Amino acid sequence: MFKLVSGKFSFFQYLKFIVAVMKFYDTLRTSFFVFVFCYALSGCSENKTRGLDKDDIRVAGFYCDYLLISGVEPRDGGVELTAIDSVDLNELLVRHALTRESMTRKIEAYKKNPELWRSVLEQVRANIRNKAAAGQ
Repeated sequence: MFKLVSGKFSFFQYLKFIVAVMKFYDTLRTSFFVFVFCYALSGCSENKTRGLDKDDIRVAGFYCDYLLISGVEPRDGGVELTAIDSVDLNELLVRHALTRESMTRKIEAYKKNPELWRSVLEQVRANIRNKAAAGQ
């Protein structure tokens, strides 16, 4: 690419070399900024809340029934809370096609993703409103 003229670069060869180096650095700099921009966009898309899956909807139904049975939202306006025994709890789990292990896994997932837990709680609130409107 470059010929030596009497052991030295000619002035024009030197300029061509400088231009080539500058183009290379411009390409690297542009590639770097494109990479950073794409990385930032991919990070933003991971933070978006995803829809609830079937297990999340089951957990929301379970939690809704649990709250209603325990008296958190009493129908008569009182504030009495009732403790749920393990038999009732197991019946609720079976009714919603859940196991203790699956609940433990979902609880861990909710601890890692608070936005998902917020979505589940919104579903629980909607379920409670629907059941109250239906008079159950």
